[in-house]
Amino acid sequence: MKTVKYLVDFFVSQYGHPFNGNISAEVIQQLNQLNRAERGELKDSLFNQARVLEQTNEGGSVIFWLQNCFEIVEKYSFRLHKVYFSPGFDIIDNLCELIKQGRETVDLCVFTITDSRLSDEIISRFRQGVRFRIITDDEKMYDHGSEIKELERIGIPVKTDRSRYHMHNKFGIIDRRIIFTGSFNWTYTASKHNQENLLVTTNYDIVNQYQTEFERLWEIMYDI
Repeated sequence: MKTVKYLVDFFVSQYGHPFNGNISAEVIQQLNQLNRAERGELKDSLFNQARVLEQTNEGGSVIFWLQNCFEIVEKYSFRLHKVYFSPGFDIIDNLCELIKQGRETVDLCVFTITDSRLSDEIISRFRQGVRFRIITDDEKMYDHGSEIKELERIGIPVKTDRSRYHMHNKFGIIDRRIIFTGSFNWTYTASKHNQENLLVTTNYDIVNQYQTEFERLWEIMYDI
C-alpha cells in the first residue's frame, strides 16, 4: 500500500536522527488514516527493516529506533469517534478522562468553567507538566463560582474577547490529535439537568481546522 510504503520510507530516513517531536503534518495525517490492519502491516514492515538495518548497524541503536517508530505509530494512529449526552455523567466523566490523557498540550476554548471537577483535573495535569491554554468569555469569568481566575493565578495562560458579545465556543484540543466540541457548558448544571451533547473525534482534518481556529483566536484575544 502507498501509505504504508510512504511511512516506512519516512521512518527509515530518520534512522540515526533522534525524533525531536517535529513530525510533519503529512506524516501525522497518513498515520491518523491507518486502520487496524494497515497499522499491523506498517509495524511488520518496520520490523523487517530493523532486521535489514541490524546487518550493518549496532543492534542497540536499531532497537532504539524501532521502539521510537512504534511509539510514534501508536501516538498518531489512535482513532476515536464518539458522541456523549447529558443529563448524566457521561460527558463530565469523559471530559475529565480526555484531559487526563493529555501528555503535552491541552487547548481549551470554552464559554465558562464553573464545575470544579473539570478545573481540578486541569490543575492536576498542569502541575504534572501538561501545557494548557484557555480562551474564555470575558463576562462569564466573573460569574459566581467561575474557576477561570484560579486557573490563571496558578500560571495557566488565559485570554478573553473583551467584547459586548460572547465568546461562545465550546471546544478543546488534546495534544493536537483529539478534539471535542458540542453544546455542553463546563458547569454543574449542564451535567445535572441540561440536555447537552459532546462530540469527540481524532479525524485529522477536523482536528487541524479546530487547531487553526484556536490559533487564530489566540492571536486576537486579550490577556486577562
